[in-house]
Amino acid sequence: MSLKKEVVLVIDDDSRIGGLVEFHLEGVVGEVQFAETGETGISVATSTQPDLILLDIDMPGIDGFEVCRQLKHDVTTRDIPIIFLTGETETHRIAHALDSGATDYVTKPFEVIDLQARVRAALRTKRLVDMLRIQARLDPLTGLSNRGVLDDALAAQVAEQARHAPNFAFCLLDLDHFKAVNDSYGHAAGDEVLREVAQALKVNARPYDVVCRFGGEEFALLLRNSTGAGAKEAIGRMLQDIRQLNIAFGESRLSITASAGLVMVETCDESLTPERLLIAADHALYAAKESGRDQLVAATDTAVTEAAAIHAKRILSS
Repeated sequence: MSLKKEVVLVIDDDSRIGGLVEFHLEGVVGEVQFAETGETGISVATSTQPDLILLDIDMPGIDGFEVCRQLKHDVTTRDIPIIFLTGETETHRIAHALDSGATDYVTKPFEVIDLQARVRAALRTKRLVDMLRIQARLDPLTGLSNRGVLDDALAAQVAEQARHAPNFAFCLLDLDHFKAVNDSYGHAAGDEVLREVAQALKVNARPYDVVCRFGGEEFALLLRNSTGAGAKEAIGRMLQDIRQLNIAFGESRLSITASAGLVMVETCDESLTPERLLIAADHALYAAKESGRDQLVAATDTAVTEAAAIHAKRILSS
């Protein structure tokens, strides 16, 4: 049984149908919502994101086929399964319903057992799809978000910054001499180090920060609504916790340090792009490595510009 309270939206111009569905799905789903027009149904589906939609075909205004078409063309609702509620028995109409993007159909007047079974089947499929989608955005070794999540988050943050100029910081963090761990103890030991470091980053991040495995032994952090001082303090804690790790592997105890390059964005810059953030953070990380490792080097705001990226070795250490 799912721990999530699953929500079903009924879009039908006959209010009696909504009441019947709610009665017969008691104990099957957590909540049943109602909409009596296609337009209202689209609005409710977009705002509440139900787990399943039961959709009448013949309604005044826009019919169920058009509602289904619009929902399937909207990125925010396209993955919500739809079961048509229909009095139709003609094969070509039912085929049209399924071809329009519906998962299934139930004929009216419906049999209770049939309705419940089809709803359960649609929700099981939805849970599986949701699980696969989540797994596709996670790094399987560390459990952190992957590069795809980072790319989406950076693009959204840059767009938000251009509109409202909220402070944020972006950091690239790389483990020092990680190759030596793999060479001396094997890749299984290296994997354990990566998992432990990922946990150290996660526990120090706020719920609305984004912590990703960038690739290999490199990690990326997007610190939202963060001042320069706050970002430096947060990354400093992470480096300290990594420094204090004492990782057991067989009869050995492993330790590791990390270097970090930080970019702070505290002023509005319409020319800001995710690519520039990555370049600036990468140059700051390079400076941290070149000047001794196991430290944070923070770029100034101007390091986001192309000119500062060219002169990255001038970036000041925190």
